[in-house]
Amino acid sequence: MADDEDIIDSDEEEVEKLEEVTNLSNSDVCTKYQEAAKIVNLTLEGLVSQCVPGAKVVDLCQFGTTVMETAAKKLYTKKVNGVLLDRGVAFPVCISVNDVVCNHSPLSSEEVEPLKVGDVVKMDLGCHLDGYIAVAAHTVVVKDGDSPPEPSDALGNVAVAAYNAMLVAAHSIAAGKSNTDVTKAVERVATHYGVNPISSVRMHQMKRFVLDGVKEIALKEPSPEELEEGEEKLPTFKFE
Repeated sequence: MADDEDIIDSDEEEVEKLEEVTNLSNSDVCTKYQEAAKIVNLTLEGLVSQCVPGAKVVDLCQFGTTVMETAAKKLYTKKVNGVLLDRGVAFPVCISVNDVVCNHSPLSSEEVEPLKVGDVVKMDLGCHLDGYIAVAAHTVVVKDGDSPPEPSDALGNVAVAAYNAMLVAAHSIAAGKSNTDVTKAVERVATHYGVNPISSVRMHQMKRFVLDGVKEIALKEPSPEELEEGEEKLPTFKFE
């Protein structure tokens, strides 16, 4: 039978597990988010430099994955209870070109046309340290050597609208407001620039080890036609 001291130690360990703080009030959690963010930004910088004419999408994805995994392995190398901290890729490197909206991370066996001058390349990726996830995305136009790209007016409007919609959406996410408030704000920005949000693209709540949580924000309310085709209207919720 266990003695009283063993029981007390066991109870204390259980209390510590129950009281683990996983929000931003814990400085260790903040550090893990910050370090994961540094890794995704470093990876994005590398990917941008690699987006040149002739580059292969598969090679770009593999390059980004290697950068993230290598950088993550350099952090938190001390074992805790004999186990290394879980860290690495949280969301695969995706390279989506032109009319491919997002989430394009092809297999090495797939044949994808190499990049060419004028291609619009959208890249997104995510890294985590101990389940605390940082994601990032960026869009570039493949240029010819050192010559700056010359996007059309339509592409310029889309790019500026997307950037300003991001700023407005971030400002609209506040306690007491709802996900539909954010959707309406994004739609107002899109209307101003004469562009259209994509209703099936959404923002997701993130938690530790959870990339896409149950709370979502649509960029656009689905039209009656889209609803008939199976598009889902998101439930409304308020931010806390």
